[in-house]
Amino acid sequence: MSTYLSANNFPGQSEQEKLALAHGLTNILENELSDSFFSLFARYQRILADNHQRDKWPEIHSKLETLFKCGTATPLDGPMIGIPVSIRDSDYFKDTMAIINKHNSEAQRSAIASIEWMATAWNATFADTGLWMGKSYEPVDKESVKEICNNDPDVMSAFDQNTTRIGRNFFREPPSANALQSLGIPALTETWNLIDRPETVKAKGFKGELLEKNISKEKNIPYSKTGGYFLANPGKSVVPEMNSKDVYQLNYRWDNLDPAYPMTRLIDEVVKIADGIYLGQLVYASKHYSLGTIDLPFIPGEQHIALGDKYQPHQKASWWQKIIELIFNKKPSANIDYGYQNNGYFLMMEPEFAKQVYADNAFPQLRPRPGETGFKELGYDEDYIAASSSVTSTLNKTDFDWKDGWKTHPELKGKFTQFITEKSPVASDNPDIKNLLDDGESILQMLKRISEKIDVQTSLDDHITHFETLHQLFRAGVAPNIKNGMFQGQGKYGYNTRATASKANKWYGETETTTGFDYYHGATLNLHLGFSDTLFNAISAKVKSNINDGFMFPSALATMLAEGDRGPNLLNITWKSIGKYIFPWAGKSFEKISGRKLSMMLDESDDLTQRYPERVNELKTYLASAPHYNLVKQNRDHKFEKPGLYHEHLKNGSWDNGMTDEDKAFWEKEASQHWVFGYNLQDKRILAMDTIMRIVDMNYRTPDAGLQELSQQGPSPFERQGYAFLGAADQKSILPINNGENSNVKKVFQFNYRYPMIGGAVPIGYCLDEIVEIADGLYLGQLIYSTALSEPFNSAVKPEKYKYQLFGYFLLLDDDWQNHRLAINLDIGTKDNQKKESFLEFDLF
Repeated sequence: MSTYLSANNFPGQSEQEKLALAHGLTNILENELSDSFFSLFARYQRILADNHQRDKWPEIHSKLETLFKCGTATPLDGPMIGIPVSIRDSDYFKDTMAIINKHNSEAQRSAIASIEWMATAWNATFADTGLWMGKSYEPVDKESVKEICNNDPDVMSAFDQNTTRIGRNFFREPPSANALQSLGIPALTETWNLIDRPETVKAKGFKGELLEKNISKEKNIPYSKTGGYFLANPGKSVVPEMNSKDVYQLNYRWDNLDPAYPMTRLIDEVVKIADGIYLGQLVYASKHYSLGTIDLPFIPGEQHIALGDKYQPHQKASWWQKIIELIFNKKPSANIDYGYQNNGYFLMMEPEFAKQVYADNAFPQLRPRPGETGFKELGYDEDYIAASSSVTSTLNKTDFDWKDGWKTHPELKGKFTQFITEKSPVASDNPDIKNLLDDGESILQMLKRISEKIDVQTSLDDHITHFETLHQLFRAGVAPNIKNGMFQGQGKYGYNTRATASKANKWYGETETTTGFDYYHGATLNLHLGFSDTLFNAISAKVKSNINDGFMFPSALATMLAEGDRGPNLLNITWKSIGKYIFPWAGKSFEKISGRKLSMMLDESDDLTQRYPERVNELKTYLASAPHYNLVKQNRDHKFEKPGLYHEHLKNGSWDNGMTDEDKAFWEKEASQHWVFGYNLQDKRILAMDTIMRIVDMNYRTPDAGLQELSQQGPSPFERQGYAFLGAADQKSILPINNGENSNVKKVFQFNYRYPMIGGAVPIGYCLDEIVEIADGLYLGQLIYSTALSEPFNSAVKPEKYKYQLFGYFLLLDDDWQNHRLAINLDIGTKDNQKKESFLEFDLF
């Protein structure tokens, strides 16, 4: 709870009004403040920044008004991190609405103001870009204040060297700016006379006194430009509805501050809400304001010709104003009425709380990006900097021989020739898998040799027995796991990269930033038509049944059907001859998943449409996601005998509506220990089908620019992400060939595409892949599909019912292995792949 919030902080109330305000405050603190004020305001900000949730805006604004009224007026000092919470239109028909609703204690906004076009436009452009990053409050001497305010008696009588400050705003380049966003900083720099942030107290051009302690604190705030000055003092609110409440007031309107429109209308007011956090309201004059000044081009010199009314707070009210106020049943004012109104809210947060401000459950969109101030100071570089698991970063600028040069490079030689293994669950398997490796051969070269042999064997006989060497190698591999919510292999480092995205994105009503990012390049070894195994197994079982029933069939027929020739491996032949040259699959990426997101992705409740209406509507809209949408209906109609495996932790409701704190703790733990969110990666060849993919795959996306840039530094860049999945650690293999007798099962890492809320495009909804690590940074994967296409998925149903079959083997490779792969031409659609650029070209001949 906060010691700064109290209904007693709002003056001039009747007892009934005071009780109502206290009740509203209590409701917020007891029913909504589950974590911290940082996360509470973050939830409010996400709703107010979402044009699809505009029906909730009035309620959130009412709560913000309650908090502001109950806040404590406290002077601010030094730099503050800031974020706009909401923008509101001025209501120029406010007085008229007050007459119409004179019997309503809370007069409604006019229909025109309720359109909230400014909020709508702001949300569509700059709401979550971090364009405005805060303010600084700096000491100013009395003579300077006197000059700024033209010796205004109220300002001068309130002057106090401990509380009077001159302030400036912080501005930052939006990440991955579009055409409009890219104009933000240049336009503000020109119109508001922004200058570069000060690096030392000796920096010139600043109106306030630069202090070492403030320059140091500013290092936690990523901004590049500063300006937009204001004069700050303790004062009384100028908004009529605030009953002259005590506030800390930030006045931009003084002519001697050279304000540019709309700052000529602006007075901010701030109160303290909790330790380290302040709530501010934007207050704009709706009457008698200046549009700024201009100089006539044909007259030499600076004329500063005013457009509109000059700001004079003690200017006497005109007789016309007094008549108007009498008409609207208002007490006549002695001074001019500027028609001040609340135009939204913002937050100020002390930089000492930066890690809490930038946390995933608060405002990760403000987090420093690579190259910005605060990125290294706050330790984000430790999560972002990657490739220490790979020697590629030290060799990518040299003409290194990735085909054979590893043999004389001690670190690479060890990495490329040492297996990561465990005992196979199948007793008959080769106990020493190392015997598969020939002298002078890397493990990847060995896999290429084995793959080419399988190609020959299956060219006329697509039988699963020809894959036995890969089966044994898979069963000897070791499953990767999840550590602190991140994908973690068994090798020296256990990852290819560790990165944090440069930009926050909205995901189902909340803002999230990709963290714990890791990615691996992809290669295909051999494919197999798994449907044939299901078909022949069914025929063989039928023949055996007939034999047992006394029918006159030779027993050899069943054996022939089970073990005889299956015909050419058309799937593999097509891939090798055409598919690999044109298919843009480039690997897989992994990232941390929140407990909130995980609980949704694994939800198989019967009320998914009510729990996640927008997500279900996406499933319905994307026709290629029909199998997933069908699962929503199957669960709704209770087609399954048992609820899903996680029903116990979802039965009380979704994360956002009804879930208990105990269940939320369960999901956070699951996300930290067992799950990651993942995408398949595509290289630039996908761009030719970009429009189609956006129509087909609901999860198809352009990756974060910072992560794309990271991939550009590696051997094979990616351009798009799609076909989302959940990565699950410590899973029992669903394929019988991987498991031994007496419940001796193979533990694997699974890629699950099947849960209804994951979505995707046909046929990915039938897929459940498995991988193991066979060498440091090299993973062997099994491509697995359900062949019981008419059986809808439910996690409580035994895997046997879905008749999962192996459709082939693939590899995931870190940067070192990928460079080696390009050099030895393993599953590459080019003839010359020594350079990463050529990897993305293809030649059918």
